Amino acid sequence: MGKRSHDIYDQAYLERLKSLEIKRKVIFDVLKNYKTIDKGKIEILIRNFEHPDKVGLKKINPLIFSFLLDSLFNIQESIQNKISEFEKNNLSKYILFEILFWSKPSSYPFPNEKIDNYKSFLSKKREKLKELSLENYLQLYALESTDKETFLKDVKECILKVKPENLEEYIWIRDFVEYLTPIEKNTIKTKVHPYVWKVLSSNTVTTPVVIDGSNILMVSEFRGQEKIDILLEHIAKLNHTYFPFYIVFDANAKYKFQTKYFNYKRTYYHSPADELIIGLAKEIKGVVCSKDRFKNYTLSIKNIWYEMKL
Repeated sequence: MGKRSHDIYDQAYLERLKSLEIKRKVIFDVLKNYKTIDKGKIEILIRNFEHPDKVGLKKINPLIFSFLLDSLFNIQESIQNKISEFEKNNLSKYILFEILFWSKPSSYPFPNEKIDNYKSFLSKKREKLKELSLENYLQLYALESTDKETFLKDVKECILKVKPENLEEYIWIRDFVEYLTPIEKNTIKTKVHPYVWKVLSSNTVTTPVVIDGSNILMVSEFRGQEKIDILLEHIAKLNHTYFPFYIVFDANAKYKFQTKYFNYKRTYYHSPADELIIGLAKEIKGVVCSKDRFKNYTLSIKNIWYEMKL
């Protein structure tokens, strides 16, 4: 009992357990909706699975993976047969074992060692669970892997790297922001661009926005070299969340202005710019942001510039 008291209330263990519980919520949400799994959802599994033997997930067809999960969860047959089906599709047995662990940690341990005989492995882990008086294998794995706890630290460090122009690369963080403590959230919020925080902390449906780049760079309401950063800060104050953002510049904009957003992945050039702004907004079912009222066009698209009340 002395060992149990020392370990179970150790701060490092508690932080590791919290991290694993957060991960399980995200992973379980993907697994329980296996019938509609896609490449994006598989990427979430790849990013969060902890066993290193997960290369096959990068190449698996989502439809085939869905069938494998259906068989794993619903068909009564030996574990060896299920392993064989996974291996036929170039998926390691450790992927299967880890899926079982995240799906039901009350019954299945984490495969943190070489497994030749699953029944023998399971029996050994049951004894360990009993010996330590733990409730489930999530707690056991937390105890066995306390020194691996870098996940929440990594998430927080990643958020600090995010800027509006690279936000889409880090959008996966949105799955984990809600699990940070209020103190952690407030600290991070003061260190990142308001638009970044608005998008990452939002759990509501978002709407794309097409920004009239040349127009914004000429407005007098904003002061500073990066007027689009200032604009996004104001967009973040609106009730709705507008993401992702596209920028359309006049074809000759590079000769008239300077901005880092010339290199942004969703930047376009067209003359007249208005034509592409409106066409793109219709195509993506989004809104526009421009001080221009587009008087030469019949506009049925919302212009959020006038919602900002500058």
